Amino acid sequence: MSRLVLYVGARFGRFAILLFALPLFCPILLWFWFLDRHPLAVIATGVVAIPAAMLAIVLLIGTLFAGFRPSKVDGITRESAPKLWAVWESIAGKHRASRTRIILSDDLNASVGEERPFLGLLGRRAVLTIGLPLLAVTDQKGFAAILAHEDAHLKNKDTNGGLNLAELEKSFDLIFDFAPPGKSVSGSLFYWMLSPLSRTLEREEIRLSRRAEIDADRHAATSGDAYEAARALLLIGAASAFFDDQVYIPLKRELLGTMVPPRPPLERVLAAASHLSRLPILQEYAQKAWNAPDNESADHPPWSERLTALGFSSAPEIEPVLVSALSSLLSDEVVAEHVRHFDGEWTSKIADYLDR
Repeated sequence: MSRLVLYVGARFGRFAILLFALPLFCPILLWFWFLDRHPLAVIATGVVAIPAAMLAIVLLIGTLFAGFRPSKVDGITRESAPKLWAVWESIAGKHRASRTRIILSDDLNASVGEERPFLGLLGRRAVLTIGLPLLAVTDQKGFAAILAHEDAHLKNKDTNGGLNLAELEKSFDLIFDFAPPGKSVSGSLFYWMLSPLSRTLEREEIRLSRRAEIDADRHAATSGDAYEAARALLLIGAASAFFDDQVYIPLKRELLGTMVPPRPPLERVLAAASHLSRLPILQEYAQKAWNAPDNESADHPPWSERLTALGFSSAPEIEPVLVSALSSLLSDEVVAEHVRHFDGEWTSKIADYLDR
C-alpha cells in the first residue's frame, strides 16, 4: 500500500489523498443503504460511518491548503535591501523575482520553497530564505553562486523536497487539527494507519532532496562559474565546522552552568566570521568539511559527495572572503535590526528555560 501511495503521490501530489478519502466514504454509503431496510444496523454502523465520512470531507478540504499556507513572516522589502534584490533579480529574472518573497534568517543556510495554495489556482510564489551567517561568510561572487543553486531548484521544480510528495504530506495536516491523535479515537486510528506511510514518505523525500541538491549544484556550475559553485559549497561547509568549534560547542558548555542567558549565538557567529578570511584557518576547516561523515538522515548529501559531483577528487584550495556579502548587500541598520530581533528571541527563550 505504501508503494502505491508513493507512486501516485509522486505523480499527482495532493490528489493522491483520494486513495484515503474514497474508502472512508464507503461506510456512509453502506449506512444509507441500511437506512430504510435495517434500522438497527443504521444505529450500529452510524458510530463508524459518520466519523469516517467527516474524516473524508476534512481530507478533501485539506487538499485546498496543501500547497503550503502563506507564511506569516514578513519578507525584506526592496527599499530595505535593494542590492540584495538586484542580485536575485539578475539570476532569477524579473518575472520570477517579482513573485518572490525574501526572508532573512539566523541560519547558515539559504533555501527556497514554493507556495501554491487552493489547488494552485492562484499560481506559485517563491519564498527565498537567506541566513545572515551565510551572507557573513560569502562574498558577492559566492553568494551569486548560491542563488544560482536555489534558482535551479525552482527551474527543476524540486522545491520543498519534491513538491508533489510534500504536498501530499501537507494534505494530512488539517485532519490532525480536526482529530488530534491521542485526543480522539478516529485521529488515533488514522495516525496509526499512516505510521508506515510516514516513514516511507520520509525516506523518499530524503532521497529526492539529496538528488535535487546534486542536480542544483551541477546547474549552478554549468550556468555560471564551476569554481565559484564549488567555492561557495566549501565556504559554507568550512563555516559550519568552524562555528561548531568556536561558537556552538562552547555555548552549549556555558549553558550547562549558567543562571542567566549568555551572549547570544548570532552575535557570536557574526563576530567569529571574520576569522575565516585567514587562508590557513579557511583551508583547515574546508578540509574538515570534506572529511565530514555522511549523515544518512540528513536531506543534504555530504560536502565531499557534492564536490565530487562537480568533478573534484579532493577539497580544492579556495580564496578567502575579503569583503562579505553581508556588508556589501545589506545596510548596517538592517543587519543590526535583524540581529537584535533574532538574538532577542533566543535570549527570551533561554531566560524562560532557566526560570523553570
